[in-house]
Amino acid sequence: MRKWRCARIRFTRFAGWRHFLARFVIISVSLSVGLSLASRVFGETAQQPRPTSDQARPRIEPSLFENLEWRNIGPAIMGGRTTDIEGVPGNPNIVYVATASGGLWKTTNGGVTWTPIFDRQGTISIGDIAIDPRNPDVIWVGTGESNTRNSVSFGDGVYKSTDGGKTWRHLGLRDTRHISRILIHPQNPDIVYVGAVGHAFGPNEERGVFMTTDGGQTWQKVLYLDAQHGVSDMDIDPRNPNILYAAMWHFERKPWTHRSGSETGGVFKSVDGGRTWKKLERGLPKLLGRIGVKVAPSNPQIVYVIAESKEGTLFRSEDRGETFREVSRDVRIVSRGFYYSDLRVDPWDENRIYAIASNLFVSIDGGRTFRRISARTHSDYHTLWIDPTNPYRMWQGQDGGIAVSYDRGETWEYVNNIPLGQFYQIHADNRLPFYWVSGGLQDNGTWVGPSRTREPAGILNDDWIMVSFGDGFHVITHPDDPNLFLSESQGGNLFRTDLRTREQQNVSPQARRNDGGPVGELKYRFNWNAPIALSPHDKNTVYYGGNVVFKSTDFGKTWQVISPDLTTNDPQKQQAAGGPVWTENTTAEYHCTIISLAESPARAGVIWAGTDDGNLQVTRDGGKTWTNVIKNVPGVPPFSPVSHVEPSRTSPDVAYVAFDRHMLDDYRPYIFKTTDGGRTWTNITGNLPENAYVWVVREDPKNPNLLYAGTELGLYVSYTGGTNWIPLWMKNLPTVAVHDILIHPRENDLILGTHGRSIWIFDDATPIQQLSPEIVMSDVHLFDIRPALRFTMRFARYGIGNKVFT
Repeated sequence: MRKWRCARIRFTRFAGWRHFLARFVIISVSLSVGLSLASRVFGETAQQPRPTSDQARPRIEPSLFENLEWRNIGPAIMGGRTTDIEGVPGNPNIVYVATASGGLWKTTNGGVTWTPIFDRQGTISIGDIAIDPRNPDVIWVGTGESNTRNSVSFGDGVYKSTDGGKTWRHLGLRDTRHISRILIHPQNPDIVYVGAVGHAFGPNEERGVFMTTDGGQTWQKVLYLDAQHGVSDMDIDPRNPNILYAAMWHFERKPWTHRSGSETGGVFKSVDGGRTWKKLERGLPKLLGRIGVKVAPSNPQIVYVIAESKEGTLFRSEDRGETFREVSRDVRIVSRGFYYSDLRVDPWDENRIYAIASNLFVSIDGGRTFRRISARTHSDYHTLWIDPTNPYRMWQGQDGGIAVSYDRGETWEYVNNIPLGQFYQIHADNRLPFYWVSGGLQDNGTWVGPSRTREPAGILNDDWIMVSFGDGFHVITHPDDPNLFLSESQGGNLFRTDLRTREQQNVSPQARRNDGGPVGELKYRFNWNAPIALSPHDKNTVYYGGNVVFKSTDFGKTWQVISPDLTTNDPQKQQAAGGPVWTENTTAEYHCTIISLAESPARAGVIWAGTDDGNLQVTRDGGKTWTNVIKNVPGVPPFSPVSHVEPSRTSPDVAYVAFDRHMLDDYRPYIFKTTDGGRTWTNITGNLPENAYVWVVREDPKNPNLLYAGTELGLYVSYTGGTNWIPLWMKNLPTVAVHDILIHPRENDLILGTHGRSIWIFDDATPIQQLSPEIVMSDVHLFDIRPALRFTMRFARYGIGNKVFT
């Protein structure tokens, strides 16, 4: 009887554990019995014949895991970047939320609860969605976010649903990569226009305006300038749908800079349904960066253009775009041009417009003056949906999630019950009875929260604690004191925080805040996401990567340099970013820096460092001497960023390295292994998908032949040391970017930090670790199980309702 209780708890993801364990006190119980796992647990319902001696060994297939589930622990208290929101006019219950890297979500009860409806498509990065005005069950999705910052994810074309998001069909345009806008003809739903930015990191042909007249069966490219101009925005005249406007934008990003703007781009107009176009120039600047263009629904004679420009920021036309006049030079309404440059016009009032930028602004005089609204939600806005039947009801989306207003934006309800956290790195401590997980998020700081609680409701938003601010990245806790943190934000800012007292010090080795000027002017260079590494041999020793390696022996209080500059130190890649319209230095483009850093668990003093400009350095004497072994890695193009180095626990000579070249317009995965300290390397990329570039590779602590790869397209696992990879999505993990992977040293849980869907845990990885082809062929197998924990429930929260993430 005891065995079956454990089996039910373990393999139904603790579905009934709260009620079953409520009557017990806290006590650890070691159970010596094995866990009976029938074949059907792994999706096998019939016995399989045992292989004969001449048969090949059976392979471990993804279907073996399809009935197992991950546990999403959030957090949802801070959201992630939202790219588009669409509602159904006149129906406040149905709303769709599209996200940069967390998929598409739907509510049918006005935001009380949300359901993901796009989780297993080729990508879950969404650029834009459109709902058929005649049939709200018809939804079009353009994948690939168009806010082309350094952490942008890519798409694979256009999808369509005819049943409200229950099922989807891919309709092509796969190589557009980033889609900014979809327009549906208001009178003929088979006519649809797609505006594609194209590749963010290089030129390509599949960009511009595309048109279908048969519901997506075929596409025609109707507006194209060249391989470096794409569409930043489009709009359609609601009274004469043959009139369309498209904003053409030159943009290209590299790891060390970006370029936004040209004199070739600008605003284009069609009067024949998109078949021919002319450029609108009268009253508009010649040099334009990213552009937003909108028609006033109540008076289509009026067209607004908001632009990244040196000569004004907002322009207005009263003759359907034939001539424009400047109405504002307020730089606040554009801010970072490549990241925003968008607006909305009130459906009832042609003079009431909303500027979508680092903050949300409203004008009631046609754009002459603006005032800020929505000061009590997150910053960095990217979308605003206004109900055309009731413009007092609006939904906004920003880097922190979503909010809704019922009074034209004067007050807002922040809706934080969707787990959209965009984690870069995560860390787990050893608290009792439950360990806590911390991590750094895109534009949402560093947070920490429990892996489990004693509350019947589970882990709630108020269980999470903010550790530090800014953009969050690496974080660690002291092995003996889980309340003592080292966390970082952009530009090398490093914080030492005591959670008990809330005391915090900036302990960065950099003498001043690392932004405001070209990186080449600084003594030390730190990547946007600079690595922190805790020594596996000394609890007080920490390493920190800039362009040199720093070492602390007092958990971050003081630092010493233990390496020369380990990068190429190319001065051409250390200039001010941006241009030709605006430049900016937010540290996101700081280059020639270390981005991966780790000390070998097998021997103290063996330290690996990988850089964003393609160097792979190793020291075997604690930093006295360093060797660049990048030339020994076969088949890797020069200057390939080293996304992760993983020293093996088995030997100081064994290590794994992953390269990520997607910001050089190469999306292929690269993973290599050395067994001789870096003198030779073997390619173990195997059969990973073509576009699944790799963020992290981990060696299992109990099975060195078992490798985990966190890719832009999800989690993959290899039981053969890298020759063959299979997805480890199980029943419910979406196609989300996995940026970090941990195996908890005490609980043996497999923990994922995703960039778009927060943190996921698979409780007790033993079945994954012990699975073998022989076990696959067995009728029944007993896996080892870990000690169980019984405890009383704590009923401290009542009346929380349904509008919470649990």
